[in-house]
Amino acid sequence: MTEEVQAADDQFPTLVYKGHGPHSRAGGTYDYAAINDQEELDAKLADGWFTTLPEAIDAHDKPAVKSDDAPATRAELETKAKELGIQFGKKTTRR
Repeated sequence: MTEEVQAADDQFPTLVYKGHGPHSRAGGTYDYAAINDQEELDAKLADGWFTTLPEAIDAHDKPAVKSDDAPATRAELETKAKELGIQFGKKTTRR
């Protein structure tokens, strides 16, 4: 077995963490899950889990703030159009 393959094999099983759950920590709670392969890890990370407890705690305690630079959502545009008295229907497009 090559060193690279050995290194990949050594990382599983591992744990991932989320900053809210049934386990206590200073100032709050957390949850963890056992991961057995890269596919499980990728799925959990995509679902908002973290590879370290400090990352999970920071993400839970300091949630991401929506940037003012982000484009408006359709729902926001519909609300603004109603406020301004502009028709905004199903057929309304970006053009």
